[in-house]
Amino acid sequence: MRSRVIAAAVFSMGLAGASQAADVNEQGAKELRGILTHSLSQDLARSDFVIVKPAGDQYEITYDLGKFFDKVNSSAFSVMGFKPFSLFAQPIEQGKWHLTGDNSLDVALHSPTSDIAYSIASSSFDGIFDPTIEMMRSMGIKSSGVKFSSVGSGPRGGRKVEATVDSASFAHTVTDSSEAGKVDLQMQGTLQRLSEQLTVRPDGPPITFSADSVDTNVTATSLPAQDLRALIRFFVQHVKTKQLSESGSEKFEQLVHRALPVFGSLSKTVTLNNALVATEKGKIGVKRIDYRFSMDGLTKASNVNLEVRAEQFTPDAGLVPAAYTAFLPAALDVQLGVPNIDFAGLIDTALDAVAPRAAPVSGEALKRTMFPSGYGTLEFPKISATSGAYDVEMSGELKASTKPHSGFSLQATILARDFDKTVAAIQEAAKAQPRLNNVSFSLLAAKGFAKSDPDGRLRWDVTMDEDRTVTVNGQVMKKP
Repeated sequence: MRSRVIAAAVFSMGLAGASQAADVNEQGAKELRGILTHSLSQDLARSDFVIVKPAGDQYEITYDLGKFFDKVNSSAFSVMGFKPFSLFAQPIEQGKWHLTGDNSLDVALHSPTSDIAYSIASSSFDGIFDPTIEMMRSMGIKSSGVKFSSVGSGPRGGRKVEATVDSASFAHTVTDSSEAGKVDLQMQGTLQRLSEQLTVRPDGPPITFSADSVDTNVTATSLPAQDLRALIRFFVQHVKTKQLSESGSEKFEQLVHRALPVFGSLSKTVTLNNALVATEKGKIGVKRIDYRFSMDGLTKASNVNLEVRAEQFTPDAGLVPAAYTAFLPAALDVQLGVPNIDFAGLIDTALDAVAPRAAPVSGEALKRTMFPSGYGTLEFPKISATSGAYDVEMSGELKASTKPHSGFSLQATILARDFDKTVAAIQEAAKAQPRLNNVSFSLLAAKGFAKSDPDGRLRWDVTMDEDRTVTVNGQVMKKP
């Protein structure tokens, strides 16, 4: 599937200059090949890395990625096993192109840290390319028999990863954005019957992760399609360059700034169904895991948000002591956010760092760039857990200075429903685990500071200043 995306990207990058041909013929094939290779390095363009020939009412484009990687392989890094594969391009209405293909894949990658193998038994591709936006308007990929393995070497010797996917599908659509010259992107992907096994050391027991399905959705708004295309061209043209010249660095910096903020918003959701983690000590299942990530564009004040929700934990019998089984969460929800990150400043710093004769950048300088106000904030709008024994929720924010050896401040609200039921459950469990008596005692002490909300929940409003003074519901506590 990855090879198909690579080929589609290279193909569409060149195809942007092609117009719809009235007839498919040898001359059209020659012209199309010239268009597809004009953004590549001269040695690649002159090779038979790309072959184009007429095939009825469409063109057959054969990519030999093995020859591409022969140009970039080194003694330390190499990619082997790529066989030529084909895409078919048919000119259709309004200057668009219909792309199709059906191939397999079996490649190996060698690097100083690992040897990787990746194979796909079969993979089909179908999409529509629109030269007016220089992107695929729609694209669909379906694959089966996906296998991946990685064996560590050197310092990572003994580390091994093996994964299989019965079938995978991927699709995306591109629509015109409300901003002129920009587009919105939507992508969906599904993996069916994922299985992954990790071994950390040669004599160590494996850890296995599996899921019935993994569904992914990605949405990006206000993408500057042409500016991003220019960046891709630059990378392709300089793929073998170890160090950019001064003029090349200036050109690269201009292209990056022109593409900023890259997108207006970005969001990604991932849902795992019937996930299972197995170790030598037992198995833990989770019926459903939802993950969501979102952020603004790369600006001087971007917001990043993360949410993870899990439902119905089912460990093997005996994996959790009987006294604690009542406290396994039926649902767990964690929401986090970091506001006002200066990504634009970080990009400027990174561009300066890769320029010729650039001085190294310290970690402290990066922190000051990320948070020019001098403080970084971690927001937690909601952290909640529920079971038959408790229902607790916390919200607030943690603020820390970017200065070395500085303190932090905290503001939080803790809410608990049926608190007496929770204390009773812990006291019952303490009959088998006496150490829980200290927990029940602490909870009873905390109840003395609580306030009652109209809905019956107990509330604790907690603050801690940078000098570590703690206040609970307005009452000052001793410094910890």
